[in-house]
Amino acid sequence: MTSNVTRLYQAVLRDPTPPISIRLRRSFSDWVVRKGFPPPSAAVVKDEAEAGGARLVMERRGDCGRYTLDEPYGQGHLRTRVTYTESTPNMTGWVVVTVEQHGGPDPAARREPERTGRRSAKQRGKQGAEQQPEPAMVKAPGFLPAYLNTARISDGAVQVEGAAVLLTEDDVQRFVSVMTEPRRRVPILVISSDPRDPEVARERADHLADGVAGAGLVVRLADLRAQDRFNEAMGPELGVFGGAIRTYFAPFDPAREHYPRRHPPMGDAAIRGRGAAALDRIVDGTIGETAHRKVPDDVRRTLDVVHRVLAGRAELGEIADAAAPRPSKVDFAREEMRQRMMAMTRRPTVPKAETVTPAEAPAEATAEATAEATAGAAGGTVETGPVSAAAEIAQSVADLVVKELRGELETALGLATSSQIAGDSGQVLREIRVLGAHLSGLRDIVAERRGDGPATEAEKNLRDEHRLLNEEYAEAVTSARKLAERVRWLERRLAEAGQPVYGVTEDDPVFEPGGLVEVLAKARESLHHIGVGDTDGAAARLDLEHHIQCRTWAAKAWDALRALDDFAGARSSGRFAGGFYDWCAGDSPGRRTIPTGMLSMRESKSVVTRSKFSAPRRFAVPPEVHPSGQILMESHIKLRSVGYPAPRMYFHDDSAGTTGKIWIGYLGEHLPNTRTN
Repeated sequence: MTSNVTRLYQAVLRDPTPPISIRLRRSFSDWVVRKGFPPPSAAVVKDEAEAGGARLVMERRGDCGRYTLDEPYGQGHLRTRVTYTESTPNMTGWVVVTVEQHGGPDPAARREPERTGRRSAKQRGKQGAEQQPEPAMVKAPGFLPAYLNTARISDGAVQVEGAAVLLTEDDVQRFVSVMTEPRRRVPILVISSDPRDPEVARERADHLADGVAGAGLVVRLADLRAQDRFNEAMGPELGVFGGAIRTYFAPFDPAREHYPRRHPPMGDAAIRGRGAAALDRIVDGTIGETAHRKVPDDVRRTLDVVHRVLAGRAELGEIADAAAPRPSKVDFAREEMRQRMMAMTRRPTVPKAETVTPAEAPAEATAEATAEATAGAAGGTVETGPVSAAAEIAQSVADLVVKELRGELETALGLATSSQIAGDSGQVLREIRVLGAHLSGLRDIVAERRGDGPATEAEKNLRDEHRLLNEEYAEAVTSARKLAERVRWLERRLAEAGQPVYGVTEDDPVFEPGGLVEVLAKARESLHHIGVGDTDGAAARLDLEHHIQCRTWAAKAWDALRALDDFAGARSSGRFAGGFYDWCAGDSPGRRTIPTGMLSMRESKSVVTRSKFSAPRRFAVPPEVHPSGQILMESHIKLRSVGYPAPRMYFHDDSAGTTGKIWIGYLGEHLPNTRTN
């Protein structure tokens, strides 16, 4: 049996009004009483209860506390956890709410094919993959609306409400400033007015507000005047009308938004046709967007301390110490370098020079014009002669860097100039490698696109449709399977104790990759039985071209790499004698595994025997693995089984050989085969 942990919901709430504990405890207690638990006692520091197979633990110490509710779900359980601490001199009090699914496949069902002996190995793998439980459909825990109504509670400088907000015509301008607030983290759901049936918009707003409480803000436009004023502020491509609902993710600035579909609308016809299921899809997309968001630094530091305080391993005073801001020593030379590099990402317009035709210009002037044109590609507009193809490509790359990678540039440069560089050099190197791979990928993509020539109107329409379908697919995947790290701690404890373990916090922070290149960098850094080849370019292409889906693929890739690392460690040390498929198909507690349906250990004969297909599957390995320095890799992991793109990760198993490692040759798009050619 494997134990998977999938984060389904997360809210990070700032509550400046003391005491948090009384208001939070009252709201939470009312909720669990409605679930059948006896009223929790405020007189004890740790209250435990069970009801209908669920288990509740409410504990507190001083100004902090934690509530943990475990409810049965399929073969596992859902865990709702609420952790809080009061304000300190350097930090506003906070409440962190998470919902996680803990569960795995049914061992008896997995063993059934071996018992009957009537199914092939391929069928057994397929059945094992199908019996993986789907993540539960979750909305915000039911106590949150009541708690949010007790004070002015915010997330990222935006107040989150326990009910939908009614927006009148006079409120629009103020509300737009809330939407464009740079510190905003929560999505905003705007329900447009439907003059045919105003009550429908109210019911939809109430349904959404209950579903996304704490993780989003729901706003209902009061009437057509408010709707017109709002759409005027949004512009022609970002408005919402006719009973539709639109989700505005952060960051947001209508004047600078280049990709309106990043803020997906759902039309009135689709909502009426699917009813509550359509609204639930919006809830899932909103919650899925915020479930894995990084918590603020001060909350992250103090959250670890709160867990130690409640476990009796730290004193209450350490919370205030952890909340104190960390002084940073500025290296002025590096700061100057950072400012100069950031200045290069701005594109000031220089005065236009007089246009000179090549026929009229002498050779020296033509050379000078070409040089100026190349300089213009880096930062300005110059019209002094024909621009070379290289300069045009440089211009395109600069545009894409400014639009797509400015945030990563700021992150990497900020890390380089902070005092954290000495204490966390691994993170800095990982950030730089990810940035470098993405820049290289952008260069290749731009070069290819320029070679394709201008797109026709039909091609543009098809691309728009393709992007829209990708977004809809990503929403479904995100809401259904926001995969987190495989957590083995609980399974080991279950195997050792032979009973469920509730209310215990894992000490190791969960790695939540943002893309495939980041996964490769992390693997090189921390997985000692994994060797990663030169595949960053292929991974970067997927990160850049399919940025919505890549987070889901990255989570799957990281799970697979950790499973390969555990397998290689066991096999190289003699603790396991089978192959990786046997490792995943077995039923031993404590193993990191992946569903066997994701595995393919062999390619078809037509692929292996034809050089046009086998050649792309030859990847570099050390000479001690193969004297030629290359080897045909057939074994691969399917990060997405069907559709386009269908990413694959190819590997070679040398865990029983001289290196004792698994070698990753490729992580990228599906390689050519008889079906793709």
